[in-house]
Amino acid sequence: MKKLSKRENQIMIALWNSSVPLSASALKKNLDEDVSIYTIQQVLQKLLKKDYIKVDRIVQHEKALMREYVPVISQVEYITSFVNQKTSFELASNFIKETDMRRYCNRGNIDIEFHVL
Repeated sequence: MKKLSKRENQIMIALWNSSVPLSASALKKNLDEDVSIYTIQQVLQKLLKKDYIKVDRIVQHEKALMREYVPVISQVEYITSFVNQKTSFELASNFIKETDMRRYCNRGNIDIEFHVL
């Protein structure tokens, strides 16, 4: 799976967080930054080509037809695609080490604070 650009990620987050399909104009309203509708439409075309999104339906809005988009992959699927077996092993190892250290410290009444990085 290819990594998303900043703009692609912004649009995907808006789609992931929405419970309904979104049009380009609805996405423009959801984005914090002032992004042109043309830029949003270009990014949507790139996401369509990458198969990250699909057109859910075409709706009539006033006198124009609009496409509404939905994500094809979930946010979890996207993130986990970058977690390889080595990373999974490292996360599990760190968790086990931290858990063992807490047990050791709790038995000896040692007061240590753990901070997750």
